[in-house]
Amino acid sequence: MSQRQLDEQIRQAFSALTRPPRPQLTERIRVGLWAGAGRTVPPAPPPPLAIVVAVLVVVAVVAALVVGPAAARTASAFGQGVNAAVARSLSPPRSAATSAPRTPAATPTPAETPTAAPTATPTPAPTATPAPTPPPVTPPVATLPGFSCSTQSGGGGQSTMSTARVGAQSGYDRFVIQFAGPVPQFDVSLQGSPSFSPSGGPVTLQGAAGIVVVLHDATGAGAYSGPNDVTPGYPEIREARLLSDSQGVVEWGIGIAHAACFHAWVLTGPSRLVVDIAT
Repeated sequence: MSQRQLDEQIRQAFSALTRPPRPQLTERIRVGLWAGAGRTVPPAPPPPLAIVVAVLVVVAVVAALVVGPAAARTASAFGQGVNAAVARSLSPPRSAATSAPRTPAATPTPAETPTAAPTATPTPAPTATPAPTPPPVTPPVATLPGFSCSTQSGGGGQSTMSTARVGAQSGYDRFVIQFAGPVPQFDVSLQGSPSFSPSGGPVTLQGAAGIVVVLHDATGAGAYSGPNDVTPGYPEIREARLLSDSQGVVEWGIGIAHAACFHAWVLTGPSRLVVDIAT
């Protein structure tokens, strides 16, 4: 094939590729569509990208034939690059999510929540049970004779009276006569009046009733050092007085708040006559 014939074929191929079929019809269809929609007819679009590609291919072929094999390889490589660029431009764009392979994100491992160690419940210390407090030790008390409102007697022998005293106790008032020897014979009696009739004349003591104490074979002359008249104002004993001491007979009168029963009894070490009057 001669050079002229090759040039003619290339020109014809180029004309066939670049000439749009029936351009008037295409233009009328475009104008009609846009005018019917009531919109402004946009300018004619630029030549299709395929035409540009075809032109470039033809140029490459011509260069290969005219220049030589080396230029042909260069044109071929250029054409491949153009084809690849065209293919990329014609391919629909892919999103970043589809272009790059999705690497599954590592599932976050939930942070391990530290479990609070169980708090040891303190074991209550055993409460020591207090030992029972023993009741207070009460010193033994001598057995007392029962209270009575009748005359009570006792004692025996001859003795000397040394002192006398009174005291208040729980539940009774006490009258005591102390002796230098044994307790002599005695008689203790209750009377309904605080008036007494000793050998020296009548005597009335404080209170509403009285108790008379008579000692036989006893005396206080020269040895007695206690009081002769006591007015303590106790609940029961209001007054105690030495009424007489004559011819071996000693008499005491006790004025009491009301007629109450009593008990008369003897203690030793020293010897004593004790008269307890119930309150």
